[in-house]
Amino acid sequence: MNIKQLKQAAADNAAAQARLKAEGRKLLALADPTDEQTARLSAINAELDTLTASAADVAAKLAQAERFAEDERAEPARIVVGEDRAAAKPWGPVLHRDATDAMKAEAQISGFGEFAMAVRSASSGMGYDPRLQAAGSGMNSANGADGGFAIPPEFAAGIEREMYATGDILSRVDARSISGDRIVYTAIDETSRVTGSRQGGVTGYWVDQGTAPSASQTKLARIELTLRKVAALGYMTDELVADAAALGGELQAMFVEELQFQTEDAIFRGSGAGQPLGFMAAPCLVTQAAEGAQTADTINGTNLVKMWARMPARSKRNAVWLCNVDCGPQLNALTFPSPSTEVGARFINYGPDGVLNAFGRPVIEIEYSATIGDLGDIVLVDLSRYRLIRKGGVEQASSMHVRFTQGEQTFRASYRVDGQPVPRSAVTPYKGANTLSPFVALAAR
Repeated sequence: MNIKQLKQAAADNAAAQARLKAEGRKLLALADPTDEQTARLSAINAELDTLTASAADVAAKLAQAERFAEDERAEPARIVVGEDRAAAKPWGPVLHRDATDAMKAEAQISGFGEFAMAVRSASSGMGYDPRLQAAGSGMNSANGADGGFAIPPEFAAGIEREMYATGDILSRVDARSISGDRIVYTAIDETSRVTGSRQGGVTGYWVDQGTAPSASQTKLARIELTLRKVAALGYMTDELVADAAALGGELQAMFVEELQFQTEDAIFRGSGAGQPLGFMAAPCLVTQAAEGAQTADTINGTNLVKMWARMPARSKRNAVWLCNVDCGPQLNALTFPSPSTEVGARFINYGPDGVLNAFGRPVIEIEYSATIGDLGDIVLVDLSRYRLIRKGGVEQASSMHVRFTQGEQTFRASYRVDGQPVPRSAVTPYKGANTLSPFVALAAR
């Protein structure tokens, strides 16, 4: 690998280690980790060991490459016939090694605009930039005029990072990257905590000395997730393409918002057919009934008290309330079944950050919730119990031929994900009749 590739490998390695360490810190902070979380922590340690060894190898190779590169710079410049150095130039301005994050972000936006202008020039016959790469379309995958041009991955990666950093749902799910097109894992099929059903059928006994306990067998389930594709299509006018700085920011925001919307909406209500299985359509969803003679299109304090009671204890520390914006006025005016208003105020209040809390957990208004009175208008969920798989980053391409007569350039982005809740079903508690689940919804009223 050349110096640029080695530096990129070192950066990727450092980023991977940072992600794993962040995940590991969260797992270490858990007071009562599950067996799956404990196993994941062990796997993280093994991955970090591998990455550390790889980082040392890359660092040694980079030091050697830079030493010889320094020697080459001392030699007189030589002209190599037929050599095309333009293809190696990065998009946007070349930054100094001490560039700040803000400078890098600005350079990325500028580079995105420079790429779009290069596509326009190549497609209109005004000149072909050797850095452009053709994107496939049908039988002809080498012609930019037919298939468009693939947007460099460094720009697309920025979109995925922003999706997971800002999405109220995506930032909370258990998201994992895979290298293939699907993942198969085995889960304990636990539907009840009563004796004989815990851990899918393991039974413990108090036994006298020298007496063996009766054998028991756990029930396992095979779960398979297969990557699905979500895509977005956008258009930019020739005037906006001409403004390179504005183009990068506008285009980035367009695809972030649409891909985030489609993915989060599927996590909320996806059917599982050609898209992720949303928790509202999953067998593990618990639906808390409305109160007798409750007025239509209302939410009362008793509804929330009973929903909170249906959430497993270990999920309450991660739970959030998701609701439609129409629910806000009623949530702010809630009263609880208590003779003291002070007691009720402890259940629902505003935190120091200005966020409304119910039972100490944040209330988040989202677009995907149903309107007030319908099933799904307010839900209590532990999104860390939703598993999402993804492959690579956002793939993008651009062409000016799709809407040439309108004077617009077309941009396409696609992303491959799949997901479903981890629990196979709601669980009957050891003592009590009401089932529990990390996903609780209030019934229609």
